[in-house]
Amino acid sequence: MAQVLIAEVSSGGSPWKGQRDRSSENFSLGELPAGATELLWRTEPDTASIRFNVLSDVRANLDQRVLSNIAPGARTPIPRERGLSRRGFYIANPSGAKQDTFIVRVYALVPD
Repeated sequence: MAQVLIAEVSSGGSPWKGQRDRSSENFSLGELPAGATELLWRTEPDTASIRFNVLSDVRANLDQRVLSNIAPGARTPIPRERGLSRRGFYIANPSGAKQDTFIVRVYALVPD
């Protein structure tokens, strides 16, 4: 399978001050290549202890969790909510990060 980078976002190692869940800016999954079947999640640093959720930014207090307990190297389905969330997605409730911030890269997996 080919890996096509579709999003990159910096996340804090814990939720932002004043936020219950959010630890990153929004990112989009709207530019998926044709034939994409799954998403591959990687972090930098590539630390196996990092875990996080992905929430859909709908509107105040109605954000929805679309993916849970993602670890580096995880493969997930493509969230169906991507068409409903015009504002995007964000990283939430991270745990296991050994530094204050880390990078999340999202790849679309496309059959060769």
